[in-house]
Amino acid sequence: LLAALLVLAPYTAAADEAPSVPAVLATLAASAEQPEEYKASVALHVRLRVFPFIRMTLHGDSWYKRPGLYRFVFRGVPLIARAFSDMKYDLGDPAHWPDRYEIAFAPDSTAAAPILRLTPKSPVLVKSLDVALDPAHGRILKAVWTRSDGGHITLVQTYAPVAGHAFVAKQMATISLPRMKADLEADYADFT
Repeated sequence: LLAALLVLAPYTAAADEAPSVPAVLATLAASAEQPEEYKASVALHVRLRVFPFIRMTLHGDSWYKRPGLYRFVFRGVPLIARAFSDMKYDLGDPAHWPDRYEIAFAPDSTAAAPILRLTPKSPVLVKSLDVALDPAHGRILKAVWTRSDGGHITLVQTYAPVAGHAFVAKQMATISLPRMKADLEADYADFT
């Protein structure tokens, strides 16, 4: 019995260690809860915190395609908000993040709540991207872009179960750039 305990002790200690960056990326890339693609209706609530201090809600459709491409098309967008009529953003494929970024754990990261710091290998406007994860489900909970112009953008996502998958049900973004400050909230429904 003592010999068996001594043999198993190193395996128990290893199981309690924090996961490596490649292990976290693999979990995120292979998440079974994440759907391959879907369409949803979206209501985007926009509040500009600088002149002209606009508040509006835009309605439209959203498309998602794995690994992280989002596209939005809004209807009836006023001329002043034309930039919001057709938007895209791509968080990219976690399996390919090492091709574009140096990746390490951010200072606030813990084993229970890992935060990956992605630093672009080539100089770009974005200095770093911190991605907070739910390691048990392979979900991105929060992303914070820090820019070389002093600006930053924070995106927080919450999920809802739909047909055995975890769909992004709400996204809240705070944009703080030198010439633009805004709060955005996207509510999703009618997933297909």
